Amino acid sequence: MSYKTFQISDGISLIQETHVANFMRCNIWHIKGQEFDLLIDTGMGLSSLKKYILEETSKPIKAIVTHSHFDHCGSLHEFNCRLGHKNEEDILEKTLNDKIVFSGAWKEIEIIDRKQFPEYSGEKYTVTPASLTGYLDEGDVIDLGSRAFNILHLPGHSPGSIGLLDLKSKELFSGDALYDGELLDNLYHSDPKLYEKTLSRIIKLDVNIFHGGHFPSFGKNRAKEIINNYFSGQNKIKDVKLWFNKSKGMSKDIFSDQNWDSSIKLISQNEI
Repeated sequence: MSYKTFQISDGISLIQETHVANFMRCNIWHIKGQEFDLLIDTGMGLSSLKKYILEETSKPIKAIVTHSHFDHCGSLHEFNCRLGHKNEEDILEKTLNDKIVFSGAWKEIEIIDRKQFPEYSGEKYTVTPASLTGYLDEGDVIDLGSRAFNILHLPGHSPGSIGLLDLKSKELFSGDALYDGELLDNLYHSDPKLYEKTLSRIIKLDVNIFHGGHFPSFGKNRAKEIINNYFSGQNKIKDVKLWFNKSKGMSKDIFSDQNWDSSIKLISQNEI
């Protein structure tokens, strides 16, 4: 199976695509509710995410896409309930490769394990279009019964990037607005000035745990460090191929599991 589930905390699981390089893997979040479950982002979609997740739950699923890039929207079309920001809708309805940012260097770098997907080709990869069945925007609330999320509009990385904030547990699912890695503000529809405003906003939020769109979760101090490094001109992906080669050189096996031990410890301490 090309997916793997990690239990992060009570009611929150992380699903990852094991065939995607560990520094490119989208964090697919499965959050259990009383009457329905949430799925935050859907990966690249090279195999059926719906089939996999239905082995873990029998409840209806509301699939949320934090933004429209290829590594987050790949399996969105599999789900009946598809939620996201209106500013991403046109891209999701067509999923043209240049619009979902699968073009240029992004389709040339070797991010897929050919042992699992020997037929994969950057030239042939596409994402099935999926129109949104509902919109999410600043101030909306998704109530799961056991927990609720306030929707935040976090533009900059993309126009309709959103985050989900649990005010009670002080956890933010931030998508690609913030993750523990080099950030992207130079895509065709990125807006660096808006991104700076978004990051300035995030750093002021009353949040203890940040669940990013990539890499393990982290705390407030690390969030400040990531953001301050970005503001100083560091911590940015300026050249995709250089970034890829550097990331590839830091791991003996780029398809190995990530180490979430310290993140899980941090999250468990937040639950006390």
